[in-house]
Order: sequence, then C-alpha cells, then structure tokens
Amino acid sequence: MIQDEHKLKGIIFDKDGTLFDYAQVWAEVLSEAINQAFESMGKSEKTPAKIAMLNLMGIDTEGNCIPKGLVFTHKKHIILKRFLLYCLRYQIKPIQAFKVYLENVKNSEELIQEKLKTLDFSVQQELFSHLKSRGYHIGIITSDTTSSTQIFLNLMGIDTMVDFLSTRDSQYKKKPHPQAFEAFCSRFSLVPEQVAMVGDTETDMKLAKKAKAGYTIALLSGSNDEKLLNRLSDVVYHDISSLMHDTRLFFPKIVKTHYSVNSNY
Repeated sequence: MIQDEHKLKGIIFDKDGTLFDYAQVWAEVLSEAINQAFESMGKSEKTPAKIAMLNLMGIDTEGNCIPKGLVFTHKKHIILKRFLLYCLRYQIKPIQAFKVYLENVKNSEELIQEKLKTLDFSVQQELFSHLKSRGYHIGIITSDTTSSTQIFLNLMGIDTMVDFLSTRDSQYKKKPHPQAFEAFCSRFSLVPEQVAMVGDTETDMKLAKKAKAGYTIALLSGSNDEKLLNRLSDVVYHDISSLMHDTRLFFPKIVKTHYSVNSNY
C-alpha cells in the first residue's frame, strides 16, 4: 500500500513542449518571426541564413524539433556563444538581429492564437479533469510571459484547472532554481516527494532534481533529446497523452483478495 506521505498529490508542468508538441505550435511562428526579422534588416534574400537561424533556434526545415536548439536551453553563456558564432558566420549584426527577432516573436501573438484555435486539446482537457477528480493540485512553471501563458491555457481550455502559475514575470527565481516548486509545495502544504514534475528539457529535469520531486516525467514533444532525458528522469514518454496510463499518477484501486489456506501446508 502507498503510504499517504509518499502518495502523489501535486503535479507541476512546464508549458511549451510539455503541454503540447512544441514544433506543432511554434514552428510556423518562429519561421515567420525570422522572415520578418530579416526583412526588417534588409536581408530578406539571405535564405540560407534564415534556415540556419531557424535550425539554431531548434526547428528544422520539416518543422521538427532539434534537441540542441537554443529555445530548449536556459544556459545564457551557451545561447550567447552560439548566437554570436552564427552572426559571425552569416555577417549579421548581433544586437540588431536579436532585437528585431524578439520584437517579431512578441508581435506573433495573433498568429499564435489563430494556430491554437485550429488544434485539438481534448487530451489535455481530459487529463487535467482526471487529475482534478483525483484531488491533484496542478501547477505550471514556465519561462514564457504571464500574458502569453494565460492565452495558451485559455485557448487550450485548461485555465480554470490550474491552481498555481509561475512565469517569466513572477517573483520567483528562474528554472532550474527550485523556488517556484517550493512555493507550490508551501501553498498546498505538500512535501516535495508528493509532487510530480513533467517537462521536456534538461532544465525541467534539473529543476525536479534540485526540488527533490517525488516523480520526474520527461516528454519527447519538446527538445526530443531522448538520450539525455532518459538519464535524468524516472520515465520518458512520447507526449502528454501517455500520462493517462501512468500507474504512479493514477494508481489502481486496491482490491482485497481472500486466499484459502490449505491445512496440509
């Protein structure tokens, strides 16, 4: 029997690449942002440079995720080094390129909303509903902004089932620092061993380890770095739909079995 102090009672999700397939939502948005950025710089004809930048961010030409993409790491020194090397190779001014890229990503909110409206999030809705019916407290810890995150959760139809939200704008220290995880535990009077962490990147897994999460689940719908995630997590699944069949999250009801005792033994 699972002792109450070790029973999972809370679950924390990353957002991008965890709640949904990263490339399915962001590939088109990032590609458009890069095209607009190069047009703003007067370099719209530099197709190889645009493709290379999309690859650098973490999306290939077929719309699939590249594990080592910059969007899947939170290590600032790696991001800076690889971005500067890219700019040097393609003779692009780093500061100008970075500014116009970020500006165009921020201006893509309408495109993101239209994209989300075309997708089916019934699996996520069913999962969250099932978690709530089992008494789980649900949290989201993401590096995205509050406004963008709220748009996602609303259009996915799961906003009312989220009990805790930590974003780039929150007062908590950024991932993989465990401060937001600890705040979640404190708010709902849980110990870390009672909380599962679900993510798609090395950063999410390191957050879980630092926070001493009771159960760490990695999904391949984001960074897709299966070798690394296998090493850092308790279990690896293809995407969020697999959580419905996870027996640690939804352990079966215990059925008492009566055994007959043979007196000859």
